[in-house]
Amino acid sequence: MKRDAAAEASSSELAGALSASRGVFWHAGGFSLFVNLLMLAGPLYMLQVYDRVLASQSIPTLVALTVLILVLYGTLGVLEWARSGLFSVAASNFEGLLGPRAAAAAMAQSLADPGRASDRPIRDLRQLRRFIASPVAGAVFDAPFSPLFLVVLFMLHPLFGLWAVLGAVILVATSALNERASARLTKESEDLERASALRAAEMTRNAEVLKALGMGEAARRRWQNVFDGGDTAFARSGRILSGFSSGTKAFRLFLQSAILGIGAWLVIKGEATPGAMIAASILMGRAIAPLEQIVGQWRTIAGARENWASLKTALAGAPAPAAQMPLPPIRGALRVENAVAGPPGSNAPVLKGLTFSLDPGDVLGVLGPSAAGKSSLARVLTGAWPVMSGHVRIDGADLSTLPSETLGPQIGYLPQQADLLSGTVRDNIARFRENAAPEAIIAAAQSAGCHDMILRLAKGYDTEIGLGGAYLSAGQRQRIGLARALFGNPNLIILDEPNSNLDGPGEQALQSAIGAAKARGATVILIAHRPNAILHCTKLMVIDEGRIREFGPADEVLAKVMPKPGAANIRTLRPGDGGHV
Repeated sequence: MKRDAAAEASSSELAGALSASRGVFWHAGGFSLFVNLLMLAGPLYMLQVYDRVLASQSIPTLVALTVLILVLYGTLGVLEWARSGLFSVAASNFEGLLGPRAAAAAMAQSLADPGRASDRPIRDLRQLRRFIASPVAGAVFDAPFSPLFLVVLFMLHPLFGLWAVLGAVILVATSALNERASARLTKESEDLERASALRAAEMTRNAEVLKALGMGEAARRRWQNVFDGGDTAFARSGRILSGFSSGTKAFRLFLQSAILGIGAWLVIKGEATPGAMIAASILMGRAIAPLEQIVGQWRTIAGARENWASLKTALAGAPAPAAQMPLPPIRGALRVENAVAGPPGSNAPVLKGLTFSLDPGDVLGVLGPSAAGKSSLARVLTGAWPVMSGHVRIDGADLSTLPSETLGPQIGYLPQQADLLSGTVRDNIARFRENAAPEAIIAAAQSAGCHDMILRLAKGYDTEIGLGGAYLSAGQRQRIGLARALFGNPNLIILDEPNSNLDGPGEQALQSAIGAAKARGATVILIAHRPNAILHCTKLMVIDEGRIREFGPADEVLAKVMPKPGAANIRTLRPGDGGHV
């Protein structure tokens, strides 16, 4: 029931985005009316030339008619140009209204299934924009005016009209057969094309590893297999579509030739004039032209329909957030109540019934072996992973009810991989806020101990770091990521192995940053393997197999965890595990 309501809401959202350009479409419809009326100028010109000018041998009449048709066709060209511009405006409005929602849906899909992260909603929206601005939209607007030409054909002679109606019916039936024959292959081709694009992006993104390990050829073959499958499906669907398109074109030519034959027969019988015969041929072509264009562009139409359905599903999975009353800035009080959580889309929990609480000013060190659930806990506390059951509360409010746009700027988070974005050092530390104060950016960098390091870069804070921070070392990325986490003095800071790539000075800067955050009353959660990272911790937690084995004041937990006083390494309580915490 809830899913149906979400699907209905997304359908209304898409329809509403189109309806926002209702006035533009009404104007396009009005232009289409005059465009199609002006299309009658050609047949009428031929009718007058054959039946009047040739019969009267009047040069002035011919000149007058020619000047008139020139003016009319000039007006037709201007109206066609204006109508195309209107379609472009409508397409731009449509994309502008849904752009933020499509981007949010793409992010939501990536969070829901990180292994299949994709920008498909954004690409679907872009394809719909192109469809709305394409000549197909003009054919769709012209199709309702085809009966106008049929009426004129009936006025010239009923047999002309009946022949045109027969041709239109056959073309409509051809469109239906085209849909049935090519729909499956077209969808298969598009799915494989998207998979091929993802494989190609993955291959280029990991080019360094592929080169170093000699995996380039294997990765290329892996991509080639998907690419060839998509190419085969594309070729098969293309053969079907081109067959229908070619058949439609040949049939349309036959219809126009046959109507000339019918006209000649009627002229011989004295029931029509030569001018009516020529005019009927032109009118027939105009009457069925939109249908022929729609059949010829069926791949585009089918693709747009698939994009519409895909975007509707994506928007339904990421409903627009409801307006909420603003809450005061968070203090950092954290309560986790019997939280069970795992990767989005999986039914197997990684965290199993975690319960603990932290007060502002607490520094929690989270220890445990690899795959114990430490990073999973960080993802849950930031809201990246929803809980399957239980609650995560910040200052008493359930984390799932707090909009990320409001909560996110108040949280500092450093994942295991810094995950910087292409742009400058300044942009990344400021979280890409356009109005970020330089003083706040420098303060965050100084807190992370990377201000001097940044100044030594080619352009300092304005240095471009490349895609994913490719122009920086792992240690530089981590320290800039730490500065980003500290930007704005957040009251809840979550650091996942922040010292994994740090040297001695970097370790000292990290400890100073944690100490400063503790002193100003921020809540800090520190996930670490190295014992020296827990220097400022007031509480410790030991996680093993997704459960809390120990939790409490740091001294008490250390007394239980340390194998003996002065031991160099802290181990978890799991017997036989030789890994460092």
